[in-house]
Amino acid sequence: MEPVGLAVGILGLAGLFSSCLEAVEKVHSYRAFGSDSHTLDAQFKAEKLRFEQWGRAVGFDKGKLSADHHHALDDPDTSSAARDLLLIIQNLCDTNDAFPLAKHGFFLTSHGQQPSRSASSESKRHKIAWALREDSSAKGTWPADLRQILARLEGEIKAETRRELHAWLLGRYSPNELYDDLIQKRLDDTCDWILRRPLFLRWLSPDFPAGTAKLLWINGPAGFGKTILCARVIEYLSSTLVMPVAHFFFSSDFESRGDPFVAIRSWISQVMSRDPGAFDLVRERWEAQQERVATRASVVKLFRELVRAIPGCTFVVDGLDECTSMGGNRMGAGSESVERFLETVKQAVADTTTRIMIVSRDESEIRHALMDDTSGECDEYKISPEDVRADTASYSRSIVNRKLSNKSEAIKSDISGRMADRCEGQFLWLKMQSDYLRRGMNKKQLQDVIAKTPTGLEHIYNRNWEKIASLEKDDKARAISLLRWAAFALRPLTVYEITEAALINDECHDLPIDEFPDSIDEDYIDSEILGLCGSLLEIRSNPSEPSAGLRTVHLTHFSVKQYLLCNLPAQEKLLLANEGLRASNETIESTRLAKLCLRYINFRQVWQGTLREDIGPVGMSFRDYAAASWYHHATSGVPDDADIIRLTNELFDRTNPNWDAWRRWFDSNEELKKEDWTNETRPPSPLYYASKLGLTGTAVYLIKERKYDADERSSLGRTALGASCAEGNVAIWTHRGGQAASRKGGRHDDCK
Repeated sequence: MEPVGLAVGILGLAGLFSSCLEAVEKVHSYRAFGSDSHTLDAQFKAEKLRFEQWGRAVGFDKGKLSADHHHALDDPDTSSAARDLLLIIQNLCDTNDAFPLAKHGFFLTSHGQQPSRSASSESKRHKIAWALREDSSAKGTWPADLRQILARLEGEIKAETRRELHAWLLGRYSPNELYDDLIQKRLDDTCDWILRRPLFLRWLSPDFPAGTAKLLWINGPAGFGKTILCARVIEYLSSTLVMPVAHFFFSSDFESRGDPFVAIRSWISQVMSRDPGAFDLVRERWEAQQERVATRASVVKLFRELVRAIPGCTFVVDGLDECTSMGGNRMGAGSESVERFLETVKQAVADTTTRIMIVSRDESEIRHALMDDTSGECDEYKISPEDVRADTASYSRSIVNRKLSNKSEAIKSDISGRMADRCEGQFLWLKMQSDYLRRGMNKKQLQDVIAKTPTGLEHIYNRNWEKIASLEKDDKARAISLLRWAAFALRPLTVYEITEAALINDECHDLPIDEFPDSIDEDYIDSEILGLCGSLLEIRSNPSEPSAGLRTVHLTHFSVKQYLLCNLPAQEKLLLANEGLRASNETIESTRLAKLCLRYINFRQVWQGTLREDIGPVGMSFRDYAAASWYHHATSGVPDDADIIRLTNELFDRTNPNWDAWRRWFDSNEELKKEDWTNETRPPSPLYYASKLGLTGTAVYLIKERKYDADERSSLGRTALGASCAEGNVAIWTHRGGQAASRKGGRHDDCK
């Protein structure tokens, strides 16, 4: 540069510096920093002061260059670099989007004119993109002070950009802090069992033999510590894997549970914070969009691009069953349904080396989305009480040590062991039970407390119950019937048996064959049993019987039964909810099942062999249970229930064709199975069976109304009086009237 030109250039720097100060002051006057305003405002003031001090130090004063300015400004390269840097600062801080200089890389409108104020958001994104561009060759010639200032500015710009990107991705949803809370709550040395399971190790391995993403679904009953287990897995993955690990926890306490796709937004946000390549990808997509908050379509598309651009990412989601869309959109009817979310994730990660882990209850919507296809791309691990036995023992002991610190080691070991056994894998049961342990109680009192279910536990099933309550009338009635049989049957029923049982109601006059399913298979179990009752029920396979119909139906935990005792409707009213009255509620339910069984065995088609041949085992499976169990339900139910007595009296009528059919079944399966009495030519009277089974109301009816003789003998000598004595039923003695009591005869010749 010529001496005159150099002088003019140096003098121009002073004016340009003054313009920068004015621009910076304007930025400070309008800038909004959000929730961290105090910190950022202080940083901005400090950098502004440092900038002013630098100007004075090199010789800029009120728009003029002092005679004793820094000698480095006389160097052409230095003054040129200073001019470029000051132009950068001026343009970045210009709040009016003044016309940019094309030679410095700023963006013009499509017509080369100054952008309008309505384009300010777009201009801001363009300026940030320009400021973050790489130009290392030019920066290398700048003085150290200038490079330091530029580095700080770039750091602030990146931080601001990061906040903009997070806001664009997450919208109104702010990240929750559940993960950190869960890590703090976890008891030391617990939840590590999952890290040793072969299925988990196969999912974690770097090998992707199928050439596509690996999905793992870990499910278990309510209260089994799934969320804390998930947090432990995330902690382990984050310390083990090199590539990013992202997670999301759904919870009923957060608004985000209304939209499962929030998990994808959070995943992208986390990966962007950990990986520079992901940051650049998200920034590029953000710059290309005009929306204030990314649409779902944009997020899903970005997620697809992300898992391909950043191989080996791992994504974890917990509590998917907490989503409110689980109930309102059963079987994936809505755009925000859990099934739609899972299908979207599966499609996005297909043919990538991505890992996906889902932790939840075993809800039918989730199972349908993950396990119904035949590709086998998702592995399932079902948490059992045995898996968590060591952890529940540790947690139980920690509770006892804290609550009963004054007790002896023997008592603490006894109480903690009983609690661990009683909870059957449910950590929440232990937590709720801890409120009832008091130092002043003796060992017997503590044992009595443990034997009871703590109040307040039931809330974990409210969501399932609300879902059932929202079903259509017929589906709701079926769901309640299924739960009733699963909870109060004398033994677990098979799928075949419960299918028939659930069809019986007080209005049935014969077996409703037309309502039998076409077939009993996986689809039927998923939609007509688990689909209605959700995670309150589970189906267990019989290794020796592969048939779907021979699998057994169970409650997922004993606390479900306690919940049902307080919530099942009885006689159009709610059952008694008090803990001390649950036994009364159970007698009501036992009576209800006795009535249904009696109705069933009084159906003409049950005994007359007129069922269609194409219905298979359905239509006959429940007969054995009903025939053998109705009187057990009756005797353990409400004493002298009028409906039970009436229905039994109808059955115990020799003119009723079903009477002799049931009697033959009873003799061959119950009464005569120990001895061969097949040659009995004259069977006992109905009074004999009423006396033997302890059906006092019917026995009295048969004696008084039907005039049966308690001493009437069968051809093998069986008498009602003998059966009454053998079973300890003294009612027959008190209602015999003028009948003579025979002390001898047949098998019951000694009634004392």
